[in-house]
Amino acid sequence: MSKPLPEKANVVILGGGIIGASTLYHLAKSGVENCVLLERDQFSCGTTWHAAGLTSRMRESASQSRLVQYTCDLFKSLEAETGQATGVREQGTLYIATNEVRYEALRRSASASQHMGVKVDALDLDGVMSRWPLLNPEGVHGGIYIHGSGSVNPIDATMALVKGARLHGGQAFEKTTVDDILTHKGRVVGVKTDRGEIACDTVLLAGGLWSHKIAKKLGVALPLYSAEHYYIVTESVPNLDPTLPVLGSPDESAYFKEDAGKLLVGFFEPKAKAWPPRGQDIPTEFSFSELPFDFEHLEPQLEQAFSRVPVLNEVGIQLMFCGPESFTSDSRAVMGPAAEVQGLYIASGFNSHGILSSGGAGKMMADWIRDGLPSQGMASTHSHRLMPFQANTRYMQERVTESLGFNMTLHWPGHQLKTARNIRHMPVHDRLIDAGAVMGERAGWEIPLYYDKPGATLPHKPSLGYQEWFPKVAAECEAARDKAVLVDQSCYGKLLICGPDAVAALNHLSANEMDVPVGRSVYTHWLNPRGGIEADIVLMRMAEEEFLLITGPGSQVRDRCWFNANKPAGLNAQCIDVTAQYGMFSMSGPASREILESLTDEDVSKASLPFGHARLMDIGMGRAWVLRRSFMGELGYEIFPTGDLCRHVYDALFEAGASKGLVNAGFFALMTSRVEKGFVHFGHDISEDDTPLEAGLRFAVNFDKDSFIGREVLEQQRDAGPIENRIVHLHVPGASLENGPYLYRNEPIWRGDELVGYVTSGAWGFRMGACLGMASVKNAGGVTADWLAESGFEVEVAGTRYPVELKFGGFYDPKSERMRA
Repeated sequence: MSKPLPEKANVVILGGGIIGASTLYHLAKSGVENCVLLERDQFSCGTTWHAAGLTSRMRESASQSRLVQYTCDLFKSLEAETGQATGVREQGTLYIATNEVRYEALRRSASASQHMGVKVDALDLDGVMSRWPLLNPEGVHGGIYIHGSGSVNPIDATMALVKGARLHGGQAFEKTTVDDILTHKGRVVGVKTDRGEIACDTVLLAGGLWSHKIAKKLGVALPLYSAEHYYIVTESVPNLDPTLPVLGSPDESAYFKEDAGKLLVGFFEPKAKAWPPRGQDIPTEFSFSELPFDFEHLEPQLEQAFSRVPVLNEVGIQLMFCGPESFTSDSRAVMGPAAEVQGLYIASGFNSHGILSSGGAGKMMADWIRDGLPSQGMASTHSHRLMPFQANTRYMQERVTESLGFNMTLHWPGHQLKTARNIRHMPVHDRLIDAGAVMGERAGWEIPLYYDKPGATLPHKPSLGYQEWFPKVAAECEAARDKAVLVDQSCYGKLLICGPDAVAALNHLSANEMDVPVGRSVYTHWLNPRGGIEADIVLMRMAEEEFLLITGPGSQVRDRCWFNANKPAGLNAQCIDVTAQYGMFSMSGPASREILESLTDEDVSKASLPFGHARLMDIGMGRAWVLRRSFMGELGYEIFPTGDLCRHVYDALFEAGASKGLVNAGFFALMTSRVEKGFVHFGHDISEDDTPLEAGLRFAVNFDKDSFIGREVLEQQRDAGPIENRIVHLHVPGASLENGPYLYRNEPIWRGDELVGYVTSGAWGFRMGACLGMASVKNAGGVTADWLAESGFEVEVAGTRYPVELKFGGFYDPKSERMRA
């Protein structure tokens, strides 16, 4: 007889794959009692059991790399702790490049690895062949070798985590189907299973393939769907070296792994097949099942693999496997609390990275559930980045065909997803298209990247150097400097904070003082108890009890949830998402005031409408709030007409601005200009792990007001002397637009032989004609102006170092005379 289910639990985990097992293990080990995992069939069924079991010590950022490094170390220690082997091996991973752009990307990764704490060797062709002699060298430029990466047995690792969890008091049940997650007044109260109900106030959805359907039933947006994932296993290969590294050939969409004397070859083809097909559900009995192997679909990848590793032509194929793996809309996992249901957490959609992510992901989810926050920033995978429309199943059925190949896609500045597009449109979308907008996507919105002739598209040829659109973006930036541009930023999140206690609520959350006169704006941050930045926002006071909050395109859900979760109990203040109700036109440049003056009877002079002030005014025959700010660092105005007036206001601005040189500009120009000016960007330069003082944003913290979240940490940091970890601004003397070097992100900063930081954002500054960026740097004695003024700083790009100049404050208009004109 099976053990009966408990009637109550503190946490119930749905799904016995490796993510659910890891979370149970970490909850139990950290002392959280009464944690229960429910698996409908057997542990590791669904996806975990058929995973290739690859591990890695390096991801796209230092924070994500720390999580996978933790996973690798955990797999090594679990056997001693539990007595259950995990099959962990650290044979390393070798990536090869078969074109010059990929080779540069890999060399950039090798450089970046140094600030991520990973040992990576950049290899020429000889170095590649010495590590993988079975390789056909034709067309190979070189590669990188990641030390300490390798593989693990997924089933054994899952069972070790389950065993470890039970040793620490966790409970895990197989053959238990969850029929429903029970809620009351918008929060979790329990789960209903085929063996009875369990009362609980916290549920973690780690159901893999089934998570999308379960979430949608609750009204939770979880853009997740399965694709067919293929691999083959050969018969024994004579004299195959068991220490052969895992080989990745991303340009050929394939990976190769030694597996008990055989070769396992897996594929991430550019165009995948969604599963199950539209109109069908995952079969109830699907657990350790396989899908039919579509040879015709995979034939191009098989041909490339057999050509790249000729020994495949000499041995038989023992297994041709196809099984489902779940992917998300942006190919990043979904972790954290659901926005729509209190007490529901999500850990799903690991995009074929579930094994290598499992240890760190489980630890972060346990921290999140136990403490209310993860122990490090998780912005890139945060569940609150998801938009409500992404609950749509057909959207993900189309997007997943591209998501699988995203794992090996070459990421460059012009890379944009092509599937499931043209869903979210800004109010004057058609006007932008007619003006020649070349569109990209952000948070589902179609946004103008830059402007060309009508009908033009992004270049198809990848480059990490000079880009074909540079002349177009240069013209837009120069127009902002010399005349005027308009950037449609209607995709930005807009939240209405209202109610009798709106000021009190905002002052509790905000580091800056919020009790300002009507018609004033405040740049501020919402902080976590560690002092880290959770939101980077501007609020405009529209009335005594109303504020309009402006945030980035991907933060409208996140910021609303943060407000609701951290507003003091008993305060009468509401947060309403009004993103779709308002447009947002940013007009910047020295002619912008003259253009605005011609459309309104209001006095918009510097004396009447100074920087940071706002007013509801007539524009043409419409009305809009006008805020005197500019993310481009020029004299500028952010204009917020309601959706019904957007077309009229847009047309009026261009009719009046035609003689003044007003032109459209896109997000490439906007983001390039903000780097020139030195404006930080949430998610790039600042995150949940950075305080405003470390980010150089002391001016946005008001220590004279009453307590706010994170204040104690900032006070301690302020009183401790010079900040030792600081965002600074950099310039690469001698760089050229044609030949670079080009900075993007993660390039290490050196001072002699000492690694002192890394680039957080980089761009070519077209207004200044210079290579500029921002960097996070450290110095044990404090990052001071004198230390920055010392010589010897260098930035490393793809293995080559270049002298850099570092300083506090941006290089463009350092005194903000243009912006405050």
